Amino acid sequence: MSLRFITPVDGQMLTDAAGERCGKVLAIDVAVEAAPEKNIHINNLPAVWMDGAYHATVELDGYRNTIEAHDETGASVKAGIYWIPEATHRFAFSVDDNIWWLQDLTDQAPASIFDNPYLSVYKEAHDKYGIKVRFNLFYATDRRGGFNLSRMTDRYREEFLANHDWLHFAFHSDFEFPPNPYSETTYAKLKYDYDRINAEVQRFAGFELERCTTIHFGSGNRQAVRAIRAEGVRTLMGYMEVENGRSFVSYYLTPEEIARVNEYGFWKDHGEDMIFGRIDAVLNLYQPDGIVRRLEECLTRFPKNGYVEIMIHEQYFYSDYAAYMPNFRERVLTGAKWCVDHGYRPIFSCDATAEW
Repeated sequence: MSLRFITPVDGQMLTDAAGERCGKVLAIDVAVEAAPEKNIHINNLPAVWMDGAYHATVELDGYRNTIEAHDETGASVKAGIYWIPEATHRFAFSVDDNIWWLQDLTDQAPASIFDNPYLSVYKEAHDKYGIKVRFNLFYATDRRGGFNLSRMTDRYREEFLANHDWLHFAFHSDFEFPPNPYSETTYAKLKYDYDRINAEVQRFAGFELERCTTIHFGSGNRQAVRAIRAEGVRTLMGYMEVENGRSFVSYYLTPEEIARVNEYGFWKDHGEDMIFGRIDAVLNLYQPDGIVRRLEECLTRFPKNGYVEIMIHEQYFYSDYAAYMPNFRERVLTGAKWCVDHGYRPIFSCDATAEW
């Protein structure tokens, strides 16, 4: 039996919830698989055989840390892991499929962006609970005769800039349909779609896209991920679920890699230099009481996570949408309130995994 890290494994990113914080170090349990009755050391500390594996307590003292295990024959294994203390007891709020409210701002020209009923929901949640919101954007929609971001008015540029401390835009897709648009795509296609949205956001909002996003349907083969990484995006969020043995809203990740994301909340694929993170609750999938149950379940299922991301989709806000949800506002406020009530503080996803 060869040496193998059980937990954490290469690329995993740990908040303080993964161990015991003492000043400027985080003490974590490292577990290694090896044959019984071996003389195993982990970071030069003698490991103890327990529960079918070798264990040692290792102290992390920086953003990137190397753990190494070796036996008496000289065989060894290394892994690069990360400590992200800024993500501890933090929560992020993201919204997919956004474009209709930008169309409404352009067509209706209210005095303030917050006179828009949809955006006023997030302003209320920000004022009550301090949420920071990432709006993941489509480039175009066929709603009401069609609209795309090149037609978005720039009259609110200064107001967007004034609220940039809690309101960000990010890439999502060029259009709502077809589903899974980047599962089988090219580097050039993703780059074109990203650049087009980014250019328009800089024009009408005055800032660039956030360096974290959820691509539409969590779709993205390696070509897509390489292209968006080259644009500066460093974190991709998804459902990180497996259905019938297949990855769901999880990019190109295998079920084994999804398990790595879920254990600690974030995992970095060193091969593609991309961080993947878990969305804990999709608010349009649950009634308000179900949102609370879902988040409580996540606390139990993923005790080593210290970070929560909640999200919702734009279209459920509108009464002319087939799946309209009259309690959309309540769902947003319920998710935000649960996070704050449980000691989580707001953060943008891009800041949660940033080097410190």
